Amino acid sequence: MELAATARWLMAPTKTTAMIQTLTRSKTSRSRSRRAERWQAVGFVAAGGLLGSAARTVIATGMKVPEGELPIGTLLINLVGSFLLGLFLARREKAVTWRWSLQFWGIGLLGSFTTFSAFSVEALRLFSLGDTVNATKYVAVSVVGGLACVIAGERIGERT
Repeated sequence: MELAATARWLMAPTKTTAMIQTLTRSKTSRSRSRRAERWQAVGFVAAGGLLGSAARTVIATGMKVPEGELPIGTLLINLVGSFLLGLFLARREKAVTWRWSLQFWGIGLLGSFTTFSAFSVEALRLFSLGDTVNATKYVAVSVVGGLACVIAGERIGERT
């Protein structure tokens, strides 16, 4: 008799309807929550990107190099940015950080501060001017130096 009463109670239309509404509401609110988190992440990347690209512009315009010479501004920006990204990622693993730190610092600020596209354009410009020696130096120092800087930043970040 108790089992039958429980079955009737579970199958009652009002209870079933209420459970379906509860499940539907929570699914909708989870969907809204995910959308809000995505837009919040976009906001943090955009805020960091604004600061990183502004910093890059200030440094790059302050270090104007004559046509055909090694683009030292972009090179330094990319090397420093690689070091800072390695340092940030190593420290982030060790420390308690706020939820959006990777989006703001890593992707936004440091991602926009360093720039692969400017590196590519400047390397192509040196090659097209026929300055293969400086072009090759620039590419080699950028790639090898960038890797060395990110490794150095990571190692220092792991020790501190």
